Amino acid sequence: MTQLSLNSRDSQLNHVFVMSTDEYTTVRLPKELMDEIDQIIKHGTMGYKSRAELVKEAIRDKLKTIPQTPEPPQPMLEHFNLSEHGVRILDRTLANGMSRGKIIDVYFKPEGVWCDYCQTSSCRHIQFALTVPTIQEVIIKKRREGWKLP
Repeated sequence: MTQLSLNSRDSQLNHVFVMSTDEYTTVRLPKELMDEIDQIIKHGTMGYKSRAELVKEAIRDKLKTIPQTPEPPQPMLEHFNLSEHGVRILDRTLANGMSRGKIIDVYFKPEGVWCDYCQTSSCRHIQFALTVPTIQEVIIKKRREGWKLP
């Protein structure tokens, strides 16, 4: 914390203002740039009353023009949920204006694996499911029980 004391001759009161140094930081700027800023303030150009006011607005305006860092791309297919009966997979390629993807149900049955969305026993959802280690564990267990799984 930084404390600033002001003495008032008229009222003989001390005023103490407490400012957290955690909320602000200092930036050093070249003198010639500050001279230009001071001239703008001196002439009242655009109504600026202080260096800080002008600099904050200039920085905010500049930040608006800089593209934001994009989020890292998400995988097209993602393991969503798993049970003894099957797996749910989030397919982001099936996104629309209402959702970020569609949940696809892939079922484990004694006679094989079935994708409810594709209505087949061989599709990219099943191929993806077979690469996920936790799903592989369930499939191995079911094979030991005599199920005909890939």
